[in-house]
Amino acid sequence: MVAMTVYPMMIGVGVMAGFMSGLFGIGGGIIVTPLLVLVYPMLGGQKLPIEVVTGLSSAQGFFSSMVSFALHRVRFRPDWRVIRSFAVPMAIANFFASIHADAFSENFILFVFGLLGLMSLMVTYLFRRPVALLCNHQVVSLPLTGLILGVLCGLVGQGGGFIYLPVLISLFGLQIKQAISTSAVIGIIGASGALLGRVGSQMDFLDYTAELVVGILLGGYLGAALSHRLDSRHLKRALNVFVLLCSVQLMARLIF
Repeated sequence: MVAMTVYPMMIGVGVMAGFMSGLFGIGGGIIVTPLLVLVYPMLGGQKLPIEVVTGLSSAQGFFSSMVSFALHRVRFRPDWRVIRSFAVPMAIANFFASIHADAFSENFILFVFGLLGLMSLMVTYLFRRPVALLCNHQVVSLPLTGLILGVLCGLVGQGGGFIYLPVLISLFGLQIKQAISTSAVIGIIGASGALLGRVGSQMDFLDYTAELVVGILLGGYLGAALSHRLDSRHLKRALNVFVLLCSVQLMARLIF
């Protein structure tokens, strides 16, 4: 009989990630990677290889997208044009970038993640109106944007909801409710590319996946329950501060 190793500290990280995801109302990819890189070594006493971090992040993104799809299926009204033109190229790029992510250094991958985090904040706050150039040439702009984000997200093992949702809303002018429905499908497609790419090149992260997912589910329930009692404006500010600090910290590892 094969003994099964349990990683309780990973459950703890999952609870924190799930709690923050439920509290802030987001999928969690932007949260789970900083926790795995910055917090898990303090709790578990060991540093996780970057291959494990990106693998766990891709698994988390896939499961979170599945849950989001299940929650929104009743009012499921996605923009299939965006899914075909944006999500499919993104998933293909995500898959191939995930396969070749091992060729890049840990600090470079973390720098890319930090860059994506800062980009998500910049897109949200700097673009108050859709960009006419992108909206008027969507036959080219949607696939090209999907490919670029797919490569970047694939390197860091992300489905990319934290970046493509603000891009679709702020840059392409997609309505928020439709963007949320559309993002659930994009997340499944995009995260599938990242997850398959990780499984195809590195499978060590699977040892930790069950504990992380269990923790995320538990923490998500607690965070969602608390979020209903707090002011959404304060929650959004807190999330943005968290993303900013973590992004700067991760990018600084390549520079210093």
